[in-house]
Amino acid sequence: MQDLKNKRIALYARFSSSMQREASIDDQLRRCREYVVRQGGVVDETLVFSDAAVSGASLQRPGFEKLMQVVDRKPSGVDAIVTEDMSRITRDFADSARIFQQLKYLNIPLIGVADGIDTSEKGAKLSCTIKSLLSDMYLDELRDKTLRGLEGRALAGYSTGGLPLGYRSEPVKDEYDRVIGHRVVLDEETAPTVRRIFELYLQGRSLESITRQFNAEKVPPARAKTRHRRKGWVSNTVRNILHNEAYIGTWKFGQRQWRKVPGTNCRRPRPRDASEVIRRVYKDRVIIDDATWAATQKRLAEVRAVYVKNPDTKSKRGAVSGRQNAYPLSGILFCGECGAPMTIHGGTNANYYRCVDQKKRGTCHNKLSLREDLAKRRLLDVVEQRYRNPDAILYLRKRIAEKLGELSRQANAELAERRGRLQRTEEKIAALVHFISEGDQSDYVRKSLLDLEAQVKAEKAAIAGLISQATMPIELPSPEFALRNLVAFRRQVEEDPVRARENLRRFFDQGRLHLLPQPEGYYVAQTKFYPMAMLRFLEEDRQERRRFGAQNGLDHRPGGLWSRESCAGRI
Repeated sequence: MQDLKNKRIALYARFSSSMQREASIDDQLRRCREYVVRQGGVVDETLVFSDAAVSGASLQRPGFEKLMQVVDRKPSGVDAIVTEDMSRITRDFADSARIFQQLKYLNIPLIGVADGIDTSEKGAKLSCTIKSLLSDMYLDELRDKTLRGLEGRALAGYSTGGLPLGYRSEPVKDEYDRVIGHRVVLDEETAPTVRRIFELYLQGRSLESITRQFNAEKVPPARAKTRHRRKGWVSNTVRNILHNEAYIGTWKFGQRQWRKVPGTNCRRPRPRDASEVIRRVYKDRVIIDDATWAATQKRLAEVRAVYVKNPDTKSKRGAVSGRQNAYPLSGILFCGECGAPMTIHGGTNANYYRCVDQKKRGTCHNKLSLREDLAKRRLLDVVEQRYRNPDAILYLRKRIAEKLGELSRQANAELAERRGRLQRTEEKIAALVHFISEGDQSDYVRKSLLDLEAQVKAEKAAIAGLISQATMPIELPSPEFALRNLVAFRRQVEEDPVRARENLRRFFDQGRLHLLPQPEGYYVAQTKFYPMAMLRFLEEDRQERRRFGAQNGLDHRPGGLWSRESCAGRI
């Protein structure tokens, strides 16, 4: 058992389902606190982290991310981590191995109170591997059982989850008054909204026109009564309703399979084979008659034929080409009135940014447009003015010097550690060589010698890399140097707007600019500006130059074609 006396102990707790009790977190933490006290430790409440109703299949959890930020501090903010069991940390096999290696490298033990695992003990790797594999298999089995249960409900005609607008569910009970499922029935409150959408569309109304009318009339949108409620109608919602076969009584289950992107909480749909899709027809669920449905699908097809690509891939008017967004400010500009994104809309002579909630929903009062080319030019001018300020250059030089000092101290410590390991390994090699010279020719000794020689080679390569990095010249920016790179940045905005957009995000707080409309008819941009973001751009530009030089046989070492006169840190 770990002796936790005089150590900084972090606690972590998690439960995965919103159906579980909130007290589950408190119960886990109580058990962890009792363990820490028994081992002579004291719990610092600032080092208690938790995640409620978050799956353990991903590491993207606010509480866990804060914990790992504390762990990664130099020196580390914790000496040990205590949790109820390893499945609270993660249920993913690959994530478990990565966390184990990271904490092992930082010399921070992870202790599971219930399963008795302590990563600082011998044999912990095997026990952690088995535990994480079982947890991963548990998730697979849970998915299969959940899918099997949903398929059974679909075959029995019961609800399998979220219902389209116009329907609701009511419980079905057996003779013992136990709920055995939920029957899908028409919702007389929202079904008229569905019929009205089809009627308006057949009258020649556009999707956007229907959307704006519903928002103006404050018609409750789909999922208005659920925790996934939306703040208004959008044209995509209307389009999906017009395409949904459920309204003519044809219900399908299992058309798509949702897969979680590894390492994230994002899920992406994948189409399933047609043979696996459960299809049922229910005449009692019909909201739209066959004639209305056929007329609607005909008009949808006619509209689609006008606004999508021709078979020869030449786009017709208004068609979406499928290419990447070529506007460097898209995803950066946000409406200061309602907080919605500003999106591009075409004008007669130029493209304009408009509030998406005002344009699509009509729920925002900000009708002011902003020319895309003007916004881009003014923003780059302001960024350039910031770097023309001598105080900004002095600030950058100071921050770079501080960072170099920090990196130099870290590199010195790592270099000393690696040199020590190298010396100890070479001493082991010398002992084995002496052992062999005395007559021991066993395969085990020879294999050990080969392993140690490989370790020496790896340590020498790492030491050489650290020394090379430490002697690499680094330029402290001057006003001329900063402006020269701003010219390169402007060129990137024109030639590679997608990459430029990601670089621009780094200059602003949360990667956003909030545009506040003024009564005089112009915008005032509001954000926090981070001048150190330019260093990231300079480093990427420098790496690009090195790659170009290597590909074309150019020398980028000090004194070569790509060298820059500068001061350099030394180890």
